[in-house]
Amino acid sequence: MVLIRKIKSGRRSIVWRFNGEAQYLDGPRLVTVWPCINRIQPLTLHHANDMQYLEVSYADGKTEIQPGPAALFDDPLKISYIQTKDLIKLDANEILVLYTQANESEKQDLHSVRQIVKGPTLYAPKPNEWIHEFTWHGEDGSHKTHIIPGAKKFQKLRLIPDQFYYNITDVRTADDALITVKLMIFFELMNVETMLNNTRDPIADFINAICADVIAFASVRKYETFLENANQLNQLETYPQLIARAETVGYRINKVVFRGYQATEKLQLMNDNAIEKRTKLRLEDEAERQLQILEDLKLEKRFERSQKERKMQLEQMLHKLDMDKQQHASRLQAKEAENQLEHEHQQLLHEGEIKFYEKLRELGTDITQVMVAQQRNPDKLIQIVNDNEHKTLKTTPTVQFVDNL
Repeated sequence: MVLIRKIKSGRRSIVWRFNGEAQYLDGPRLVTVWPCINRIQPLTLHHANDMQYLEVSYADGKTEIQPGPAALFDDPLKISYIQTKDLIKLDANEILVLYTQANESEKQDLHSVRQIVKGPTLYAPKPNEWIHEFTWHGEDGSHKTHIIPGAKKFQKLRLIPDQFYYNITDVRTADDALITVKLMIFFELMNVETMLNNTRDPIADFINAICADVIAFASVRKYETFLENANQLNQLETYPQLIARAETVGYRINKVVFRGYQATEKLQLMNDNAIEKRTKLRLEDEAERQLQILEDLKLEKRFERSQKERKMQLEQMLHKLDMDKQQHASRLQAKEAENQLEHEHQQLLHEGEIKFYEKLRELGTDITQVMVAQQRNPDKLIQIVNDNEHKTLKTTPTVQFVDNL
């Protein structure tokens, strides 16, 4: 039985003969296949685009990396396998730690050279390179504060600041109270080489150091004192072991936030009752304080009101005195004006009388006789008589009407 097989354009196949020989055939073409004599095997074409690369493993043990765009047929005579992989994408805040296997020609020994690739970039590992895989403590997924070993596995190391939550359980105070302290740690990688040389898991180092610091902080304080000084857990000075360990492994602790605490149910109930009583007393004290402030305010307002009333009365009195003074001044001014008019009137009369007598003198009249004649009827008549040998003084007033001259 003879079979006709078609090899399409751009395809490749290999024909196996009964004696084990192989022949490569490229399309387009037709091939006659004798099932008892030969066998045809199409070869798979592997592709890699601009964001991919081909990892080729040859039968002699060599490995080759072909960055895309690339295409390669799977050759069973020479190639063990071909894999298409994506290029490693690194952002601007990410790095990749690589190890390269190098030979020393003289000693024929193998040793590794570490290399750090910084982003942003696309990277295809070389055949003699392998990527460092980090295995750190991380969240187990059920709760963000539950940190377990090996939960965080990754190859790309982030350089930006990061943080994690952690609850420190079984912390005992000086009076043997058992509490759980809740913290949030902010950290930042400063030196990659120092971190790689001094630690395999910096998160585990942070946890161990901060547990030591918190236990040391609580062990010298009673429960009440711990609550009063709990704000100190927000200060970096409270965590000397954490800061020292972070510097040793190439990190910097930016901040530690105290998120609260949790005590046992019985202790928490006692503390809640005490807090309730203190709160009640504080509210009563505050209410009494507000009442006293209100009374002081009322007294102060009454005093201010009385001051204003006295001021108004004083102003009224001053106004009245000022009005009286003005009225008195007006009366004095009117009296003075009246006296001035009277004085002017008398002066006019005197001047008229002088002119009258001067005219009489010019006419040759005896002024003395005229004046005596004018005063013939005296204003008063005084007579002294004897009555029964008693002297009696009688005064008879006389009234004389004198025409105005």
